[in-house]
Amino acid sequence: MELRIPYPRNKSQFCKAYGLNAYYAGMHWSRRKENADRMHDTVTAVLLRDHVSRLPFTKPVRITFWHCDRMDIDNHAVVEKLIVDALKGWLLENDDRRFYVERVSKFHADECIRVRIEVA
Repeated sequence: MELRIPYPRNKSQFCKAYGLNAYYAGMHWSRRKENADRMHDTVTAVLLRDHVSRLPFTKPVRITFWHCDRMDIDNHAVVEKLIVDALKGWLLENDDRRFYVERVSKFHADECIRVRIEVA
């Protein structure tokens, strides 16, 4: 299963809002909640757009993320967590170690966040 999540128009603002550095800097809880809600809505829109059935994987999965922005590779932890949280109940039964066993982060040249979910 593969998804392509579009970046917002202002990718620079996206990096400032969703980068791990912003969270370490003490982002207010209400901004973190707004970010989580926005990412959840974006992922849900992609799932609906791509006609993805609500059939969670029954075996543990590996999720690979590809990014195309200016953040360091380890700075994507927040974005990836929010995407995984949005997939719970749709493609993931849950995000604990029984269902989600590996995460891989990479860069690519496409102007989207690519997400591949596969049985581990």
